[in-house]
Amino acid sequence: MWLETIENKLRSIFEDTLDRLLYPGVSRTLSSQLVALIMEQIEAQPEGKKKAPDQIQIFVSPEKWDAWQSAHDTLTKAALALENSLSAEGFRFKHQPQFNVLMNPRLDVDAIEIKIGYTQDASPLEKTALQPVPWQPSEESVPINAYLIINGKEQVPLQKAVINIGRRSTSDIILQDPMVSRDHAQLRAQQGYYLLFDLSSTGGTTINNHRIHTATLKPGDVIRMGKTILVYNQEISGVSDATKAAVIPSEPKE
Repeated sequence: MWLETIENKLRSIFEDTLDRLLYPGVSRTLSSQLVALIMEQIEAQPEGKKKAPDQIQIFVSPEKWDAWQSAHDTLTKAALALENSLSAEGFRFKHQPQFNVLMNPRLDVDAIEIKIGYTQDASPLEKTALQPVPWQPSEESVPINAYLIINGKEQVPLQKAVINIGRRSTSDIILQDPMVSRDHAQLRAQQGYYLLFDLSSTGGTTINNHRIHTATLKPGDVIRMGKTILVYNQEISGVSDATKAAVIPSEPKE
């Protein structure tokens, strides 16, 4: 079956990079879901006008955002393989296919969400490529009424898109704790949430007693840096998404 051939080709492209970035076996699930969603879109088109979809959006968790940027070459190869394989079967593209990697703070750490569609822009794309959406600080993305309570006493409002935490005198939040590094951690606002990044600190950073490198903060999270305890809180606004998509859950925990 030619569908199986395309699926196997995609899996062979994905497995070296994505199985390492996420977890072993995700390349098999991702390639299967991609082919199924693409064929669903093709079959929904009128007879004689069956164009292949050229937009593939992959939503990932904030924790995996930086890691996915290293998959640029892999997704570019996958887009080219899709174009060549489907063209060989007689399907045509309005524009050359492209992957877009986007962030969804509501996804579990290792989960990914796939959405397939067609380019609405009338101008053709010049090349097949991953179009990464880089993180950029934006005051509009700052969470509503976010703050930290430090050691149960001091309440510090969080009102910037980027907030540096550490012992350094120029830090946005200065922690007078000898076990805290000068540049210990950083908060980055993204889509109404804060991401907490440990900046390779000496003592590390934990959230709810779990050591982290990157994590999306939720109200009530208890953060420890050195001997300092910080409790995070923010106002949560409802978000709806009626777009049809396939979600690949994180690897089941044994």
